Amino acid sequence: MAIHRSLGKIIIPSSHLPTWFFVIGYPLFWVELSTHSASNGVTSMLGWFLFGCVALCCCVRRPNTLVLAKSFSNGTAVEKLLWSIGFGLALSIVGIVVVASLKPVHLLQESDCLQYHYALPRQHLILGSFAHIPWAADDLFLLPMDFALAPFWFATVLPNKIPQLIIFFGLISISMRLTSALATERRPWVGALVGLVILGTHGFGIQMGTGMLDLAVAYLFLASLDSLRLGNWFLAGVEFTFFFWSKPLMPVGVSIIAGVWAFAFVLVRRSHWQITGMFILKHWQRALGVFIIMSVVVAGPFIAKSVDYAGTPFFPLMPGVMLTGGEIKTHPKAWQSLLSASQAWMVASKNSHGHGRDFISFIKHWWLLAVPEKDVNNAFDYPLGLTYLLLIGPFLFFLIKDIRLGKFSPLSVLAVIIWGLWWFGPQESRFLYLPLLIIFIVSIARLEKIPRVFFICLLISLFLQAISLWGAHKTDVGRWGTDVLRDQDKKLLELNEHYLAHALSNYIDWPTHDVAYAQFPVVVRKESLPHTILF
Repeated sequence: MAIHRSLGKIIIPSSHLPTWFFVIGYPLFWVELSTHSASNGVTSMLGWFLFGCVALCCCVRRPNTLVLAKSFSNGTAVEKLLWSIGFGLALSIVGIVVVASLKPVHLLQESDCLQYHYALPRQHLILGSFAHIPWAADDLFLLPMDFALAPFWFATVLPNKIPQLIIFFGLISISMRLTSALATERRPWVGALVGLVILGTHGFGIQMGTGMLDLAVAYLFLASLDSLRLGNWFLAGVEFTFFFWSKPLMPVGVSIIAGVWAFAFVLVRRSHWQITGMFILKHWQRALGVFIIMSVVVAGPFIAKSVDYAGTPFFPLMPGVMLTGGEIKTHPKAWQSLLSASQAWMVASKNSHGHGRDFISFIKHWWLLAVPEKDVNNAFDYPLGLTYLLLIGPFLFFLIKDIRLGKFSPLSVLAVIIWGLWWFGPQESRFLYLPLLIIFIVSIARLEKIPRVFFICLLISLFLQAISLWGAHKTDVGRWGTDVLRDQDKKLLELNEHYLAHALSNYIDWPTHDVAYAQFPVVVRKESLPHTILF
């Protein structure tokens, strides 16, 4: 048993278990693609079997319930009551999220999944080819995360979203670990508190129980940070690799953020400021080596395809900047359609959200981010909620205090830089997930005690979150499997039966690009920008 526990500790901490979706899934996808063993769009159960083996190694370790026990035992009767209510509301939220995660992809907020996150990897598996799918502009995106998760999504005939659920739980666990590591031992409650705050954040609730991947992206960064704190350089390298190459413009954004942060760090070191509120990052040089090597394997194929077909390594950014005589360039109408798709994405990315970038809009956005403006949404897509308002104030207070005292908090400054890039960029609230989590972690870690008003407001936020999630999913109560699907997806399932029963191999013309449920090769001929292009 001692050997098993040591093995579990060496392989992976339990909170980093979701990382193995990427370690296992990415090479497995290429195996299934090259062998054409998933030609019907359904992958083997090998990925889940291997993931289960890793999970067993984690389970041999004794769960640490000390933090939760101390959160209860050291408080007054009123505090114990508040914690009990908080955990009760948290359990109700988790219950709704788990049930929602057991339904196939079909929700309105899962449109990106239906359009390309799920649809394109499945089409590649059906075709047994990595070549560009000519009607899909999205196929030129960086999609390593999608490919890595595909062997798990498509192990069931109806694509599932169980990996996203497990990753979400991993995100909560990682956030609790990081917050506890920043705080002192005399504040054991900070980990449990940040867990409640995450569950009570409306902005996160929109994607809880869905197939969307923004919370998974945030997990990868925080997990890489925690791995470096623990000295696990291999996991840190893997996690940061998939984070860095997770979205089309992520490499550009991360490079800008890293450059600004490095400049600020050098500046404060020369000014002899004190570095505070940060972990010791162990073996980061080795993790960097893993990142460089893995980037060639993980991102290389996608960059090569984008350069070949669109003349840019990071489509939709500047198509044609690297002219290679690719296939699309030889067809003027197709090339113009691709340029139009690129322009539509870039313009929409910058101008479709927010109220502008003037000083007044900047002042107003601190409040407007939190609240709905029209129906349940706002100009930033969807509100972040009450927990954001509860902690943005303390965060700014601690930040200004550090600056006045000549202290440099690397994580706090990182959150500010990401927020600044967001302000001049897309202004879509889901792109604030990572800085918001960092704000939660560093702010809660510095609280000396939990103000009674703060905790009551947190309970209100948890209650509203539970109500909101119930409202979002109540129409699916008692409905399972195909019962929740859209009519067009049910038509795809009917076609699947006919296609597979007659062992057909031809392409099927389909009017729209959201074909995640198709188990046959699809061609879409009607231009529908920005997703569907002429070819």
